[in-house]
Amino acid sequence: MSNIDARRFFVHVSSQPRAIALVPTHALSDPNGTFLSLRIRRTHPADPVRVELTVEKISSTLQHYSPLDIDAVFGCAGILDYQGDTFVFLVTRCQLVCDLAALNPRQDKPVFRVVQVLALSLTDSIFDSQAVQRMPGAMYDDVTQGEMDIYGVTNPCAQMASFLANGAFYFSPAFDITRTMQSQQLSAIAADDPRVNEPDAKFQWNSKLLQVFADFRLLMCGTRARQQFDAAGYVLSLIQGAVESLQLPQSIGAASQGQQAGIACYLISRTSSMRSGMRFLTRGVDDEGGVANEVETELVLTTPSLTLSHVQVRGSVPAFWTQEGLQLGTHKVRITRSVKATLPATKRHFSDLLDRYKRVSVVSLLRLHSTPRDYGGLEAADPGMVSHGVGTSEADLGRFYRVIIESMELPESLLSFHAFDYNQEVRGGQFDRVHVLIRQLAPLLASFKYYLLDNDSQTVLSFQRGVQRTNCIDCLDRTNVVQSVISRAVVSEFLRQTDVVRRHMLDPIVDSISRLWAANGNAISRAYAGTGALKSDVTTSGKSGWAGFLSDASKSLSRLMQSSFQDRGKQSVIDVLLGSGDSCLVCRPVQVYDPYANIIAPRLEQELHKIARKSALNLMLCTYNLHGCPYRGESLGRWLAMSNDRRPDIVAIGFQEVVNLDVQSVIAADTANRRTWEQVLTAEINSQYLKSFGDRADGEFALVSSEQLVGVSLLLFAHDTALSRIHNVQMVKCKTGLAGMTGNKGCVALHMMLDDSSICIVSAHLAAGNSNVSERNNDYHTIRTNTRFQHLYIDSHDYVFWIGDLNYRLNLPNEQVRPLAAAGRLSELLEHDQLQIQMANGQVFGGYSEAAIRFPPTYKYDSGTTRYDTSEKMRVPSWTDRILYKGRNVRVQDYYRDELCFSDHKPVLAQIQIDVVAVDKQQKRQIMRQLYSQLHAADGTASTNVQRLIDMDMPSAGSASSMSTVGRPSLDSRGASIVSTVNAGNPLNGVAATGRTPMKPANMMDDPFADDDDGGIAWKPIVPS
Repeated sequence: MSNIDARRFFVHVSSQPRAIALVPTHALSDPNGTFLSLRIRRTHPADPVRVELTVEKISSTLQHYSPLDIDAVFGCAGILDYQGDTFVFLVTRCQLVCDLAALNPRQDKPVFRVVQVLALSLTDSIFDSQAVQRMPGAMYDDVTQGEMDIYGVTNPCAQMASFLANGAFYFSPAFDITRTMQSQQLSAIAADDPRVNEPDAKFQWNSKLLQVFADFRLLMCGTRARQQFDAAGYVLSLIQGAVESLQLPQSIGAASQGQQAGIACYLISRTSSMRSGMRFLTRGVDDEGGVANEVETELVLTTPSLTLSHVQVRGSVPAFWTQEGLQLGTHKVRITRSVKATLPATKRHFSDLLDRYKRVSVVSLLRLHSTPRDYGGLEAADPGMVSHGVGTSEADLGRFYRVIIESMELPESLLSFHAFDYNQEVRGGQFDRVHVLIRQLAPLLASFKYYLLDNDSQTVLSFQRGVQRTNCIDCLDRTNVVQSVISRAVVSEFLRQTDVVRRHMLDPIVDSISRLWAANGNAISRAYAGTGALKSDVTTSGKSGWAGFLSDASKSLSRLMQSSFQDRGKQSVIDVLLGSGDSCLVCRPVQVYDPYANIIAPRLEQELHKIARKSALNLMLCTYNLHGCPYRGESLGRWLAMSNDRRPDIVAIGFQEVVNLDVQSVIAADTANRRTWEQVLTAEINSQYLKSFGDRADGEFALVSSEQLVGVSLLLFAHDTALSRIHNVQMVKCKTGLAGMTGNKGCVALHMMLDDSSICIVSAHLAAGNSNVSERNNDYHTIRTNTRFQHLYIDSHDYVFWIGDLNYRLNLPNEQVRPLAAAGRLSELLEHDQLQIQMANGQVFGGYSEAAIRFPPTYKYDSGTTRYDTSEKMRVPSWTDRILYKGRNVRVQDYYRDELCFSDHKPVLAQIQIDVVAVDKQQKRQIMRQLYSQLHAADGTASTNVQRLIDMDMPSAGSASSMSTVGRPSLDSRGASIVSTVNAGNPLNGVAATGRTPMKPANMMDDPFADDDDGGIAWKPIVPS
């Protein structure tokens, strides 16, 4: 395969300063040859990690580098900063899997599997030696390959490199493997768009690792430099999933054409990088619309005359749900958000699918009826969910799914839902019952069609205009069986209509596709669950026996062991590579070194200010120390009462001591109290809303997220009108008890984006004790320093709110405090408030503010009374419960306490208004491209064509992004003229040379939602036996 030889690189290194160079093997003999150099640009360890990429001439600068004593590599898979060092991942070995153009001698489309990956440091040469050169007989001989070098030093990225080389990652140097054939064709149609060479970030699994390269080519390069960079192939776009292939003998093809024909079948599965993870640790949807185990599977069938591509997708139920504890033989789930709180994320998910595939048909294979063993304790995010029948069984999840789909209120022509209880239907080995589902789907599959290309003229004969989305609980075993049957039915009908093969050869071809699907199911299952797929014999033969039963039982047990002992380690590796989860604790963000940054930043801010939309947001914040008291149905009075002229958009409630802080709770905190409060507060907030607004009440509040660290918890609620504007919700915990070892003290912190403004809310419980001021200060600094979201610290947000029992006391004795408090002489008491003294001295909460305190001390009362502590300790009344804030133009409209007699504290509340900003991301991207293009033009490196294209793409400042809403997708306004250019000069005038059924070329001017004329041929699915 010539292409692979042309895309290999020698690795050179420089020590002063440290740099790594990728030198194309063919460029050494080229007098004008160039290479890519990577180095860190940082003057201080605290500076952000910036990588400088430069394309240099071999003749002038390679002499300053030394060749590394390793074989030539195939390219770079990404850059990662991990545990204080920055690493470059290089693919050192790969294996040819197939050639998608095997039947076309004019093309090469090789696909390779990654077999070995090397991680080199950009700061230190200690890891330059290959792992295979380890000294034999040393005490570390039992470590895995690549874990240590010859000095016995552990490579921190050994696990990440090993994961990328686990056999589930693929790349191609000849075409964009992250896109389907149809997507590649549409990208080629838009050839005048500078973004056409960009891989699909959703299925480019290493897109986060390659972000530096993406920013470099988009912003640092003009058109010509970008084209040269792409052509050099320094960067490898990886997909995770499976690539299976099968070539059938030439004797199968039809002989009526007077030619020797053959058929090649390929199955390519691409796993989404949006919510990647292991089975029981990654379920449902996230706020961005990504779902667990989302896989796009493309079947490619190639004959000498035609190429067919048919795409299906699978993915977890797009709701917020989890599975906890032992899951052997049952599927007990917990739904964590109500329908209303789930809808924004579900809409984002289906908006992406509709944008990609135009129409979506959902098939849910979940149980339709619950069995007694399916149930644990009934758990749901709010009482409304329970009233809708949402419990913990698989059937409950299926019903919840249907409710979500119906709540989206999209026309059935765009989004349809089909429930098929697979386990019930095939009970007793009646696997052929799946044909009942295929018959139901037949009209949709006929209208969706498939992508069909005439190989000789390169004419597109048909576009696929809809996709089948299938799911079960794991989207593994049942899903793979049904997708296999759908795929075989589509191919059978295609072969029957076109007669490209003899009729008696249909079954052998269909059977071969079954084998591909079985291998595909095993690969996807190994990546998500750690074992091969169950029911693989059903996928292959359509039936199962004792051997299959025993095999499935063994795999189920293996999955249980995997989930118990290995999945968390794998999940940590995935999170590090994708920049998700807790990876921010060990990874720093990596940026491209931008010499234009100082010039671009002020101009960009000016332009964004012109297109930004600013709106006011009302928040109700509350902190309450519950003293370990569970809720037993007490009246909550006017605790959460609302002003009748100011409805909050967001309600955040922070609890401390939601459980008793005893040894048992510190070891394993019980979440039952928090779960109860989730339901109680959802009902109470909506009740207070109705009381305050009456007939003017519009919509309701829903629980968005909650989290707990022993006794500290944080609950976030949002009104309907704000739900769709919230995204990227993250909750993290930070322990400060016993020097960070226990969670009896600490915080739960929340990050969310509301439009394009970042908001952080910290629910904290700091060290107790009247004299422990320094311990409280230390707790604050520990939380501030150690609490990290995905590449954001607490103080990095636009707005930050601390709510909690901060435990700062009054530096006065009881005999002075109590009379002053009783007399309402609060200002005299506040002069001795430890928190205000520490803030004034610059010890804590620098840059934060607190509204004027006009309420009595909130601690400590005799539980359930309005009487200050009368116990033997006679604690000094203090303002331990506080709300502090930081941000631009924060308006505190009310700061008060409630007289609820529930614990030994009183709840403290604040009504706050802030300004949030929304910026259209597409417009921002285009503005950045325009600004950088102007700089390149000034340097004489940019093409005028790039500027023309950017000007053409630039929308008006007031236009809205077409990606922001769910609805009927629209075609590019340039689609008609572009497609006519593709089909221009077609010598066959749109008729495929099959000698059978005439076919018309596809026309993008056709309505993608209307069925094409099929020449009177009725589409009847053939259900394979």
